[in-house]
Amino acid sequence: MTKPPMLTAQQALDHLLSNAKSVGESEAVAMQAALGRVLAENVNSLVDVPPLDNTSMDGFAVRTADTQSPGCTLKIVQRIPAGSMGTQLEPGTAARIFTGAPVPPGADAVVMQEDCAIPEGSSDQVQVNIAPTSGQWIRRRGEDLTAGKVALTASTFLRPQELGVAASAGLTHLNVKRKVRVAAFFTGDGTFSAG
Repeated sequence: MTKPPMLTAQQALDHLLSNAKSVGESEAVAMQAALGRVLAENVNSLVDVPPLDNTSMDGFAVRTADTQSPGCTLKIVQRIPAGSMGTQLEPGTAARIFTGAPVPPGADAVVMQEDCAIPEGSSDQVQVNIAPTSGQWIRRRGEDLTAGKVALTASTFLRPQELGVAASAGLTHLNVKRKVRVAAFFTGDGTFSAG
């Protein structure tokens, strides 16, 4: 009796994959248990990310109507660190602003600090050395994730970066596919079966 030829690793893998069936069952798991799992359904963001228009640079929040010519000088009227809210930016003024801070009402651009100078002898004025465009260096509310919109799609393999997106979206639990159960039986004569 002739033995069937031994399968290569690739042939064995092809055989297993050709007989594999998609897992239909799913379960809700806490975020910490979702690493390495497969998402069972689309998930929507619960929040806007970022939650407010904010700056992506350290610099000065300005009104482009005030800065149409390079070299204009504006009065610095407020300082906005990350986590603080500014007040209405009035014509002819600027706000010192730091990365991640909300853009104050009235401002429509941010000029990074490298494009500005503090006039000699002044502590409350800034010279803006470029003419910024509206929206410059501003990350808009919901630009990364929008509340109610899909954040991750079904069948996504959940790596650390996808779990980071899910956490940013305000999710604590995810509906994932049941883990696959695999069994292999080796007969000792070079053949095996799997199920």
